[in-house]
Amino acid sequence: LRGVIGMCIVGLTCLAVAEGWRSAVPRPPMPRVPPPTANFFARLLPPPPPNPADVYQPVLSVSGGLPSSYQDLYDTAVRGVLQSLETEKAVEVDFPPIASINARSDGSAASEQKVHEANARFALQLCGRLADSSVCDGEPVLVGCSSGARAALGGDALSLRDAKQALKICAGDKVVVVVSPVLDEEWDAATALVEPPASAAGLVVVNGQLSNGLLPHAYFYRPMSAFSAVTGGVARLYPGPYECFDASGERVELEVPLARQGARALPDTKGAQMALQERFGGAR
Repeated sequence: LRGVIGMCIVGLTCLAVAEGWRSAVPRPPMPRVPPPTANFFARLLPPPPPNPADVYQPVLSVSGGLPSSYQDLYDTAVRGVLQSLETEKAVEVDFPPIASINARSDGSAASEQKVHEANARFALQLCGRLADSSVCDGEPVLVGCSSGARAALGGDALSLRDAKQALKICAGDKVVVVVSPVLDEEWDAATALVEPPASAAGLVVVNGQLSNGLLPHAYFYRPMSAFSAVTGGVARLYPGPYECFDASGERVELEVPLARQGARALPDTKGAQMALQERFGGAR
């Protein structure tokens, strides 16, 4: 037993000596590896596309209210366009062209014709007001993105390709009104009209589809419905905020934020929809 204890003591002594020797030998410093940053991979990606939400700074004192009729809507939308073109290069107007949303999207030729005619009524009124304003020198350039749109607009309406050629040979102080672009190629061609070599003074897109929200809204109106009835709507008159109104036209104290969708920005109407549905249901 004494021999075993002696061997253990000798072993422990040797380990202690070896550990002391290791600690006495200088070691080279370990290289410092910087911690990974959260945006390391983000620096490798292209910058995000410009978005209308980047420049959305509403003037809270400006309000267009809820339209009482389509003529009231037209007048308010024209006012928003004239105000917006004082500071913006390109804007959108976005509202249901006809009152029946179901008929608008049922795919029938008759409903499509009604939409073309309704868009043409507004676009022609807008062009008349633009021609008399200080933001446009003479008659605006009117563009229909489809044969149906051009037929409804009349003989002065151009295609996107013809508009580009026309702007190259006229002064750069013309405003272009583009009616209902749908495809990405049509949106690209429309927004290119305010860039060289076309260089139009301003661009107004009327009731574009699929990529709507690509430009700041000079005017926006979206009716809300529930229980098979219109409960109110969300509207914006430039440079004011997006606002929520009940069916009587009373403003609902509710913030309507902009939701980013890539290069697009559209108002998030979910909160407005729920608030109006609750208010409408409580009043029944």
